[in-house]
Amino acid sequence: MSRNTHSPDQAVPVSGDAGAAVRQREVTRGPWPVAGSVRALLLLLACIGPAAAATTDEPRGRLDLELNRLEDIDGGCRLTLMFTNGLDVNIEAMSVETVLFDAEGRVIRFLLLKPRPLSSGRTRVQQFDIRDLACPAIARVLLNDVTDCVGEGLDPATCLAAINVTSRDGVAFVTAVAGD
Repeated sequence: MSRNTHSPDQAVPVSGDAGAAVRQREVTRGPWPVAGSVRALLLLLACIGPAAAATTDEPRGRLDLELNRLEDIDGGCRLTLMFTNGLDVNIEAMSVETVLFDAEGRVIRFLLLKPRPLSSGRTRVQQFDIRDLACPAIARVLLNDVTDCVGEGLDPATCLAAINVTSRDGVAFVTAVAGD
């Protein structure tokens, strides 16, 4: 009994006619150069597909957060913020942790701000009242973290990375930078 030591991809002539063996292989398995190219293309597409899907699922754009005004009110300070959703997805819920500092750089207070839902491409102005604190005591506002961010493809880290902070009131509004 003879053993076949050839790999299945090799054309092995059974008789002296090598052309007949190649034709037989093409009939049973198809022409390898074309089939190999198709297999390679399918493998490439299988690898690229999930990577392309992962990058297109991430929201694009930026989320602008402006400290628009600090205003003394009876018994406290009113903080007016303007949120502009430049992301390509709606924000269903969000929580933003801020820290208020005095002129000497000491922490006055931590605030967890929960703005209302914000559709993509929309701007919303929202006011937050801070009791028992006069506005002149606030020298700087730090956006410390985003603790919650709900929307298609959103999470707190994605929202934090997309935020751009500005101030119109003369009080510095800054964001924590990774590595600080």
